[in-house]
Amino acid sequence: MAAVRDKGHAAVEFALAVVVLLVPAALVVTAFGPWSERRVFAESAAAETARVAVVELEHAAGVAVLTQSASNHGLDADMVRVGWCGANPGPLDSPGGSCPMIRGSSVEVRVDVWTPMVSTPWGAVGGLWITATHIEPVDLYRSLG
Repeated sequence: MAAVRDKGHAAVEFALAVVVLLVPAALVVTAFGPWSERRVFAESAAAETARVAVVELEHAAGVAVLTQSASNHGLDADMVRVGWCGANPGPLDSPGGSCPMIRGSSVEVRVDVWTPMVSTPWGAVGGLWITATHIEPVDLYRSLG
């Protein structure tokens, strides 16, 4: 037979279980979607930026495509950074580094995208940069004129 002072602990244990176990699990589950979306965006943006820069033979064309793509995804310009050929990424208006656009060379693009750790109705909490890199070769037989 249970002692009289053991009554009432179930409510306290339930409240602790919700706060300690369920709330963090719910935050992780709701944060996974934006993380995944930004990762896919970074990878595709890096590939498209490198491809356009190689085809147009200028870095500015690649940055223009990246800027438009970020805008289409609802990202502000300060949430995306780009770096060329191993340079540290910089903001879209002044990207880091440059690559030689000569036959047979490779153009490497690194795109960083800011991702909130947890999105709440009151705003984002914390965050991290998600990085993707893509290398695109300049065709050996293309006209550079």
